[in-house]
Amino acid sequence: MSLGDIASRDIIAPSTFNILKTEEQLKEERREASLKVPPILQFIEFPDTGITIRLIDSLINDIDDEFPLKRRIIRKKKGIKNLYLGILRKGIISDKDRLPNSENDMYAVIKRDTTILTTLDSIRDVEGAREYFTRRIHKLLGKHQYSRGIINGVAPHIQSNLLVDFGETEKKRNEACDLVEDSIGVVREGEKIVGAHEVVNAIVYQKLYSLHKKQIREYPSSIFSAVCHNQVYFFLVVIFILVFLYMRGKEVYTNPRFLYLFVLNMLFILFVYRFIPLYLLPLSSVVMFFTLAVDLNFGICFAISSSMIISLYQGFDVAKIIPVFMGSVVGGILLSDSQNREEWYRAGAIVSLTTGLLAFSIGFFNTVPIMEVLPGIGYGFANGLLSILILFAFLFFFGRTFNVTTNFTWMEYTDLNHPLLKRLSVEASGTYQHSLMVSSMAENAAEAIGANSLLSKVSALYHDVGKLRRPEYFAENFRNSENPHDNIPPKLSAIIIKSHITDGIMIAKEYRLPAEIVEIIKRHQGKALILPFYEKAKKYTDVLNEEDFSYDCPLPVSKEASIVMLADIVGATARSLDNPTDEEIETMISKLINRQIVSGQLAKSQLSIEELYIISRQFQQSLQGIYHQRPTYPEAE
Repeated sequence: MSLGDIASRDIIAPSTFNILKTEEQLKEERREASLKVPPILQFIEFPDTGITIRLIDSLINDIDDEFPLKRRIIRKKKGIKNLYLGILRKGIISDKDRLPNSENDMYAVIKRDTTILTTLDSIRDVEGAREYFTRRIHKLLGKHQYSRGIINGVAPHIQSNLLVDFGETEKKRNEACDLVEDSIGVVREGEKIVGAHEVVNAIVYQKLYSLHKKQIREYPSSIFSAVCHNQVYFFLVVIFILVFLYMRGKEVYTNPRFLYLFVLNMLFILFVYRFIPLYLLPLSSVVMFFTLAVDLNFGICFAISSSMIISLYQGFDVAKIIPVFMGSVVGGILLSDSQNREEWYRAGAIVSLTTGLLAFSIGFFNTVPIMEVLPGIGYGFANGLLSILILFAFLFFFGRTFNVTTNFTWMEYTDLNHPLLKRLSVEASGTYQHSLMVSSMAENAAEAIGANSLLSKVSALYHDVGKLRRPEYFAENFRNSENPHDNIPPKLSAIIIKSHITDGIMIAKEYRLPAEIVEIIKRHQGKALILPFYEKAKKYTDVLNEEDFSYDCPLPVSKEASIVMLADIVGATARSLDNPTDEEIETMISKLINRQIVSGQLAKSQLSIEELYIISRQFQQSLQGIYHQRPTYPEAE
């Protein structure tokens, strides 16, 4: 329980314990006690003071007898000696600036077995001691050559004789720290520490803190239990994530790229949580990012997992995390079908309102004073606005680093001015027109069953780019009814037709198309038999290997790839019909889809029978719009 929290129940002392001072309070008191111990200086006796005394006698005796002040100097000889000895007795330190800090600038000077307290001002360094000796000599003897001679002779003998005893000082200060009491009172067994619905103030917090410390000291196993408890909780969160991914069964959920992003963003949220207010936590940014990059379910999975872990650090006070969690879920829902950036800004505004109002509601419900609630409300309203800015940064950084694609990525690739599409329209115009038709059919079908319509549309636009290597060998690009396959063996024709898959993958990578598009290019033909050349080969021999006339591609596993496969074969077949009726279109589509099911082309597809029926109806509507019967108008005379 933290300072300022509301107690959910009465807390009674289970036993008698001391009220401990907080770590900060105890640290400060020990620091003050330590500074009250004055630093210890050791006095060193110089054995050569007698030499200096004899030097003073010699300097005075050498004064010229004719000098009128000689007698006066002789009379002051004892005073000069006492001045020199007095300076040494007071003590001289080598460097005054390096003395340890002391309260009131007091220092303890130890001479033999005697300790003398002295102030910092009374302690001289070598330079100060020599200046003091010079001033006193000038005052005693005056300023002349002989006084200067005495100064120059004696000053070099004024040396430091005080040393800082750091070891003894540290020892004394540690002893003073140990004497500081760590408690300020006692709570007796059975005494109420705090009542239900009461605010945890500073005194109550100290009592709860003291009880917690006592329990840890008396029951060391509780630490181990707490660690195990947390580990079990984290393990349950991981189990929840794994079960979610397994139950959803989408291949994208187990894509290492998104699993790495999931873990990376989880660490990011937990790291940021330690340094900013809870209601500013950019959880909604990450959830909206995953909604755009994967889907809403993946984003909500992240929101739940993050909130579960954060609630652990909040002491399982779930109410605190609700505004941020709900804001992130609302943001994800609003962006689940977004097609333009205006919807992003609208989502940010609604996330702000959601987080801010929920923060206010929780404070109001707990009867928290309005002045204490206002910061949380402000953070909540700021959250949604900042989340959109962070979302832009996420899409830019992760989009480049992890090749993450969103609906906005697909919208960029629908631009018919893309260099690859421009090249397709010029070098293989028939394939280009076929791709446009397949793209429209795939988009409508995907939208009807709730698949990613933009991904289906874009993938269909690029699914046949491999035909750019040999465009003249594909029926839609024939000119003047000339068929180049008439002049080559059917087996070679099959090889050329099959090669448009591998060629398409190479061209797509050359133009740096997203991995999702490359994957659909690879799978859009599956294991289909190239029937025209197989039938042609049967005319020449009865011994045929179907594998030589079949595509050897992986089967589609996503709804989008399966839709492109079906739209491709339906679109190609429809081009061979001459003004088909609605009934002929319906029969043709049903036959083709049934053939794909029977041949196992949709064995790994996620499409249900109901969804296949819906796709069939959408294909019919698209083709009927293209091949509808036009009325005949009379020609103008």
